Amino acid sequence: MKKKYYFILLFVILITSALFILLGKGGTDPQVVVDAYEKEWGITIPAPDSETPIYATESTESGNGQWATLYAFKEAPSLKDSGMEKLTAKTLEQYEEKIRNFEKQTIAERKDAKASFEEHHPKLTEGDYGFYKEKNNGDDYFIAVYHNKELYTYTWHQ
Repeated sequence: MKKKYYFILLFVILITSALFILLGKGGTDPQVVVDAYEKEWGITIPAPDSETPIYATESTESGNGQWATLYAFKEAPSLKDSGMEKLTAKTLEQYEEKIRNFEKQTIAERKDAKASFEEHHPKLTEGDYGFYKEKNNGDDYFIAVYHNKELYTYTWHQ
């Protein structure tokens, strides 16, 4: 099952890369990534106005890696049908802990990630939005948090 998953993932990456080369795009269109999140994780995110990579690492042999990205919106998007939950005092702490764990685990593997996470760390408050989903017994997981026209995503793939 995992081999099939890796081949599908590799195929999607190769096709996407080829399209970007053929279309002459220098970077990834944020909408392409957002569509991939919906397909892979079941979260529907409105099209962002900009994308800022916070940190990305990938082992090309296995496809493992960690990705943290900041998406910005000019207007506050409606997250009503996104699959995200509104944060309460309790869930706010849970999301902050999940993000801290992601950052700690990434920094343990890559010391150079520390500065990026210090510069780009969400300041969540009650009423913000969050999403969490894991696969493969927690080896793969996705976190998304929205605060003040900014969406932070964290993807861990083992």
